[in-house]
Amino acid sequence: MSSQKVLVYMTGLVAIGIIVVGLLATVLHSTLLAPIPILGLILAILVLLTNKGDFAHKIENIEKIMFFVTFIVIVCSFILLYKPI
Repeated sequence: MSSQKVLVYMTGLVAIGIIVVGLLATVLHSTLLAPIPILGLILAILVLLTNKGDFAHKIENIEKIMFFVTFIVIVCSFILLYKPI
């Protein structure tokens, strides 16, 4: 297995981890965190599809955007979650 495929699978595992942790935080703490698993699911699908033919070239920019959007949503969710009452 080439190192690029290993990297894609590891990135997919990270996205799946985002989904699991986001769902746990949403269920156990606050529904404000609901966008995290939704964006993580989209990210996982996009990352795992990058091994399919020329799809990798078309989706590479969207993948980078999704990482950035997911990070921003996580930051905003924690800001809203822990803001003073």
